[in-house]
Amino acid sequence: MSTNELTEHESIEHERTRVPVAGGVLVYESRPDEVGRELIGFEEVDDWDGVRSALVARGVGVGAIHHLPVLDERTRREPSRPYSPGQS
Repeated sequence: MSTNELTEHESIEHERTRVPVAGGVLVYESRPDEVGRELIGFEEVDDWDGVRSALVARGVGVGAIHHLPVLDERTRREPSRPYSPGQS
């Protein structure tokens, strides 16, 4: 059997963890071939300042606010993001 084939206990989908914080929800994804989890986006954001504070408290770079997607299936719209110097 090739190492690329899935066994009966494996899935292509990765496990996602949603962490409610002030201002929204942080979405993490666990990957079977890596240790830990990775922040992949945000959901239900209504206050980017609250999300930013949650990222700082967790030691995650606040640049994630500008580079990761909003994954909210309900609205399919991104709230306006905070202004960053150098943006036009």
